Amino acid sequence: MLKECISTGIYRDGAYSPRSGLPALAKFAFQCSIGLHSTVQSYQFHPKRVRDLIEELEALSGVLRALTSTVDTTTDVDLSALELPLRRCGIACKEFEEEIKKCSSRSGGSRTSFRDWAKLTYMDDNIDGFKQLLAGYKSTINIALMDASLRRSSVTAEELERHRTQINTTTDDLEAHLQSIDEKFEAIFGRTVTHSDSDAKELQRIKEERLSTQKCLEICAQLSDHIGQIRIRPAQSSSAPGPIDPEPLPERVTNQGLEDCKDSLKLTSAKLERHMHDLMERLMTKSKSAMSSEKDLADLARLRDEWETTRQCQNICSEAETRLKENISVIENHATGDEAIQFMVSTNDKTIHGRNEGTGDRIRQVGGHFNDDSLQQLSRDLAGLSIPRSGNNVPSSRGNTPPVRDDGLQKEPTPEFKDRFGQGFKLPPKSSPNTARDDGVSSQSMS
Repeated sequence: MLKECISTGIYRDGAYSPRSGLPALAKFAFQCSIGLHSTVQSYQFHPKRVRDLIEELEALSGVLRALTSTVDTTTDVDLSALELPLRRCGIACKEFEEEIKKCSSRSGGSRTSFRDWAKLTYMDDNIDGFKQLLAGYKSTINIALMDASLRRSSVTAEELERHRTQINTTTDDLEAHLQSIDEKFEAIFGRTVTHSDSDAKELQRIKEERLSTQKCLEICAQLSDHIGQIRIRPAQSSSAPGPIDPEPLPERVTNQGLEDCKDSLKLTSAKLERHMHDLMERLMTKSKSAMSSEKDLADLARLRDEWETTRQCQNICSEAETRLKENISVIENHATGDEAIQFMVSTNDKTIHGRNEGTGDRIRQVGGHFNDDSLQQLSRDLAGLSIPRSGNNVPSSRGNTPPVRDDGLQKEPTPEFKDRFGQGFKLPPKSSPNTARDDGVSSQSMS
């Protein structure tokens, strides 16, 4: 395993230095997860928590294998946000593997008699804590892959719901992990920062500023989410049925203003994130000045990297949730009555997940992606089409409109026509169904 890392430029001079670039980092994380799995399996004594770790490593390796395959074969999806989580995932696996070997050597080095799994720690956590750490990486990578898949292809409603549930669960787990990291920082800062009045006051001020910055970030996220929910939908006109109208000017201007607000919130959040990192660096600098142990410095650096990675994982989940809300319409379209026309279409490239269901005779259904012109033309065409009942030669017409006489047409089809096409019937005058378009939201017209 170490030889593989050296050959790919991942491990040099006793230090981990993964090469930049998503393909290299994906392979690095995958190789390290496989290496850790092999090392754990090589020991014969596997209590419950070790068996759970093995299962988590197998699941992680499966997700990393899928990611490696995706980045090797796909060029139209940007997964660069995963670079930091992949780097930390690979390093964590490699460092934990070394901890196992060190602990084993202190116990005599025998892989058949090693029993000291309970003594293993990583970042002051036991095996269970390390397993949860890997679970966070795995879930984040899986969410990013699913998010990319949704942008390229369709999935079932059940898969969509599982994706939404995983985002919520992973977000909660990452929040708990971040809180644990903050508690560890608090303990380190309490030990290393001097207790002079000036240092104590500065430390307290930085802590309060961090809390304030975090609160502002939460406000920005909540406001952005609320703007996404209140986006104005075009209202269906109560006037006579007609072709589907484009978005009216007031709604279009308002929605554009809301989008501008969201863009401004993104810039504000980015500034707050940079400020949060600056505050963390100030705390790190103050703590480092009071540290003399190389191990303490390494632990502090590892904790900082994990803090940054966890925040990045949170951002990945947040963006996936936003795209799920803004770019996907989930529709259940039901109609009752004869000759109903159901539309379940998108004119703005939103992904549609749903179904058209109707009860009655001669129901017509339209689904898919159209531009405005095509949708309006289709609406007009369907308005003029009336499907005859089975066994009847005379079609039912909308509104009992009498047939239009056309002296230029033969009243009876010729024998050649009947032999080739059947009896046939005359189409009624064209009219437009009462439809409404909601950029990815369904509509229906009833006869």
